[in-house]
Amino acid sequence: MLDLRVLQVYPSRITLTNKRKPLEFHKTKFNKQCKSFYTTQQTQAVENFKQDKNPFIISKASKKKIFDSINSMYALSPKRTITMRNKKELYNFKLSFVTLTLPAKQVHSDIEIKKLCLNQFLVELRKYYNVNNYLWKAELQQNKNIHFHLILDQYVDFQALRRRWNRILEKLGYISAYRDKFKNMNLTQYHEMRNQKASCSFEKSKAAFAAGKQSNWSNPNSVDVRSVLNKRNLAGYLGKYISKNVSSDEVDENTKFRQLSFGRSWFRSYSLSSLKYVNKYLACEMQELIKYLRSKKDVVLEITHDFFTAFYFSAEKLDKSFQDFLNRFLINNAKLYNYPIPIP
Repeated sequence: MLDLRVLQVYPSRITLTNKRKPLEFHKTKFNKQCKSFYTTQQTQAVENFKQDKNPFIISKASKKKIFDSINSMYALSPKRTITMRNKKELYNFKLSFVTLTLPAKQVHSDIEIKKLCLNQFLVELRKYYNVNNYLWKAELQQNKNIHFHLILDQYVDFQALRRRWNRILEKLGYISAYRDKFKNMNLTQYHEMRNQKASCSFEKSKAAFAAGKQSNWSNPNSVDVRSVLNKRNLAGYLGKYISKNVSSDEVDENTKFRQLSFGRSWFRSYSLSSLKYVNKYLACEMQELIKYLRSKKDVVLEITHDFFTAFYFSAEKLDKSFQDFLNRFLINNAKLYNYPIPIP
């Protein structure tokens, strides 16, 4: 008996689902009528029970979009060798993980910082560094300041990013506030302050203090950049920063109100939101692929339920022939949606 299930290919999984039967015309018309009645007659009743959603609590559907978008960026980003400013070479570069912070106490609303600072930063990334594919997520630090995590598929020198971010922050006075805090400190006071946050050697404090004095405290370390070189790096960043949730029980009422008024706590570029994986194949035509995945139980996780089967994998752990198949599929699929693949 032929296996008439439908197979779909994603960057980190392959799914098998039952083929849907098209609805008969009279059933389709009836469903539309039901939907119309519900939306016109029952909307008000539903709104009465609807609660505001906390944008910092990521739903399963949003988590799936985040994972798929970042895995797509990783899979479609060719490995590159980057020559850095210090002339050293960075091998096998694929993605950058960037964290943007405030160097002084936050005195503006989250929405103002998102609109006036983050948006301007993204505009400049697109304009000056050809960053077309990206995803960002906002979080609240322990000191109650907002900060942002970004994943990019282009290499940008961290000093260049820091200068741009600091220049943008100064529109709201955060660099001046940083300068006012440190300009009258001596080395002993500076070292004591650093030690309160985390254990730090006096030599490191001395070097940081000298660098701060040299720049007149105008170039704070408000940007952290790390390179994503392999799947282990990526999984670590996804688990620790991008996909973690904030439980409503962990925050006070003021923070809850702040979160509810924030709006989007994450966003992806249009190139990623428009990238789809809708090409479907009959399972009977892909039996060799299914058989291969089932033979790799040590590196492929198979999950089966009543209506679907999913194979989760890291392509780097599978044979080169499979990697080549997946790479060809993903590139051809990306071209259908005009996804801008980085130039090697």
